[in-house]
Amino acid sequence: MTKKITFLALFLLTNTFVIGQNNYSAKSISQINTIEETLYVHCNTTTLLTGETLLFKVYSLNPLQKKLSLISKIGYVELLDDGNKSVLKQKIALKNGTGQGDFFLSTTLKTGNYKLIAYTNWSLNKAEKGISKTAIYLINPFESNTPGEITKNISSETESLSPSNVHKKGETTALNKSLITVKTDKEKYSLREKVSLTINAISKEKLDGSFSVSVRKTDSLPTPETLSSIDFINAFPGMNNSNTEKSRFLPELRGENISGKIVGKDSAKDLKDKTVALSLPGKSFGFKVAKTEENGKFNFILDRHPGTTEAIIQVMEKDRNDYEIVLDKTNTPELNTANVSALLQLHPKNKREIENRSIANQIENNYYQKKKDSLANPLKNVSFFHPLEKEYVLDDYTRFPSLKETIIEVLYEVSYKKENDTYSLLIKDFSAQGEAYGEALVLVDGLLIQNVNELFEYDMQNIYKVSFVNQGYVYGPKVFNGVINFVTKKQDYKTKTSGTFIKDVTIERPQTEKKYFSPDYSLSNDERIPDFRYQLFWLPETGLTENESRLFFYTSDVKGRFEISIEGFTNQGEAVSIKEYLTVE
Repeated sequence: MTKKITFLALFLLTNTFVIGQNNYSAKSISQINTIEETLYVHCNTTTLLTGETLLFKVYSLNPLQKKLSLISKIGYVELLDDGNKSVLKQKIALKNGTGQGDFFLSTTLKTGNYKLIAYTNWSLNKAEKGISKTAIYLINPFESNTPGEITKNISSETESLSPSNVHKKGETTALNKSLITVKTDKEKYSLREKVSLTINAISKEKLDGSFSVSVRKTDSLPTPETLSSIDFINAFPGMNNSNTEKSRFLPELRGENISGKIVGKDSAKDLKDKTVALSLPGKSFGFKVAKTEENGKFNFILDRHPGTTEAIIQVMEKDRNDYEIVLDKTNTPELNTANVSALLQLHPKNKREIENRSIANQIENNYYQKKKDSLANPLKNVSFFHPLEKEYVLDDYTRFPSLKETIIEVLYEVSYKKENDTYSLLIKDFSAQGEAYGEALVLVDGLLIQNVNELFEYDMQNIYKVSFVNQGYVYGPKVFNGVINFVTKKQDYKTKTSGTFIKDVTIERPQTEKKYFSPDYSLSNDERIPDFRYQLFWLPETGLTENESRLFFYTSDVKGRFEISIEGFTNQGEAVSIKEYLTVE
């Protein structure tokens, strides 16, 4: 058995899924302190109506090297109102320095000035300098019941808006033609016509990087100034912004961090080397184990992102009732109250544009079920102990109502014992002639069950299958005598266990990458469905590694002028920013 556990320890500790919960050493922090990180955000637009979706791509860069940063694996994006109050927040998974997300803007939001901010835990060590800010104008056309009014922020003036506050809409700009050119197969298109967009790279090697593409209708509404990727990267020449002092916030180097501490009910209680477990129960569950430091601090690193937000943290000790769990507060950015842009002012001439755009939004939202986005990389339901497990699908056998009967008649590798009215589940080791050699790690839908008595009272008709590993298993800092995971039919098991040692928490999870909807009118399925898209195309990630790349999309039932915007950064530290236009008649 010792040889078996030793082999498993070597196997699991080299498995990329199992990452130890070790603390950062002083040396590693000292090395990381010399590396800076800052964020650039490419948005599909900066003037929106409620009912629309703000789409964005996040680029994390080292401003000294002017290359994508690999330090942080998690970024944070928030939408703030004019009082710097966060109204929407999202956690973004950063892969190779980039991530993507979106905010649907509901009608509960008021017309006014907003800021889109982006940061990482590591960049927050720079205070406000480590926070990316993008000015956003938001218009809620439903705020007023007075027919003649658009919003409370209408200007009574009739003169044009100041050019310093508004983009010049009438010009085509290619900000870096030395790296990239963009061309459509035509200048003018009819409704629902296919558009072929050709991106030519001068050098294949130089364009090996990450880029995002947006195609959206232009209009007469005021728009805040935006920063191109070239302007952004040129703002950091020779700047040394590294963290020379002790950092307040640690970088999320391997995934999102969930941290806290245990507190003893007796002040004399030893808090070091106590085992704490985190469960994210569900179909694609997560499970982590950590050891505490001398002060009771623990830290979980989630290197994968199961979609559930409901988590349960437990102390895994025999004297667990003597402890209480306290989670750390999330890091929050500190901002001054100064506005980042001129105040939003709307003219009476904007009314028709707002009405048309609002009607188009309502039509599109009514057909949402027909035009839903899909997941780009759906999570596979793979347990942390895969592929070592065996399983019994209980419908393949005669069903028994109780766990006792199911163990006796079906689960041949599992046994149980009872001492002082307390049950325990054990795994049989067949290499040792069927001997049951110890209590197993017991999970239900990925939720740790320490008092298995509740399972002996549970109706086994609700269990779909039982997965188990019938050998010693090393996971994180803990060695278990096997693993048993009961999977319910609805993956919705609720434990009856309560106490200060167990804590239910809701944690923000990274948004799963999406493949954004784009119709294909070469098929006849969508002919009768209205198409009032202002956003014709959004591709948050493209490599452009070929000398010539082609993208395809279709125009909608909306006429007008559409802007093609491409932003991004090459692996050699050069920015790419280009804008072109097409017309739909």
